[in-house]
Amino acid sequence: MATLEVRVPDIGDFDAVPVIEVLVAVGDSVSAEQSLITLESDKATMDVPSPKAGTVREITVKEGDSLKEGDLVLVLELDDSASIDKAETSAPAPQEAADPEPKPAATQAVAGSSTGSASIEVRVPDIGDFDAVPVIEVLIAVGDSVSEEQALITLESDKATMDVPSPQAGTVTELKVKEGDSLKQGDLILILQLSGAPAEEIQDAAPPASPAAPVGEPPAKVAVAERITETA
Repeated sequence: MATLEVRVPDIGDFDAVPVIEVLVAVGDSVSAEQSLITLESDKATMDVPSPKAGTVREITVKEGDSLKEGDLVLVLELDDSASIDKAETSAPAPQEAADPEPKPAATQAVAGSSTGSASIEVRVPDIGDFDAVPVIEVLIAVGDSVSEEQALITLESDKATMDVPSPQAGTVTELKVKEGDSLKQGDLILILQLSGAPAEEIQDAAPPASPAAPVGEPPAKVAVAERITETA
């Protein structure tokens, strides 16, 4: 038969939580999630549940004992050794996230031709939380040829200026802004005609005005610390 060591799960920052009640005895049959002992801290009580169904083989705590996370509570003899799962010692794998709501694209394919040329809409990229940033300089004109990453317009916010670069090389066919206009993320700046790039291959290549910092999430805490051992 297989046995399982049931230990005190994550109980926060408490280092010595007293046992106020032992709810099972050696030889008792318990079901999954059945309460085994009750702890009390700062006048709030919490039960430690059984992670699996089985029979209590050994109890290592008694009322009045002070426990902390990871301390052994009891040894459980499992009902069906064939159903033993690997102990949960890491956070569950995250589910595949649904596609997030798309942000306004910095560029968008708008036309194509049999010759392979195409046009894209160049829009204001992510400029943070600003909602109305004035255009202080237009650096190109209709008919100009621009290279990839060449500055197109200059915006100013809180006395800091930022250039909006061209996502790809091409020729300016339409200019949609002028000096003094106030723009926000997603607003159309100009139409750029590309050469030799099919529309379906055009990507939203404009870099944001400022890179977004990655945000990490703390790993999920383990619900119950347990270790499974095989006995003869």
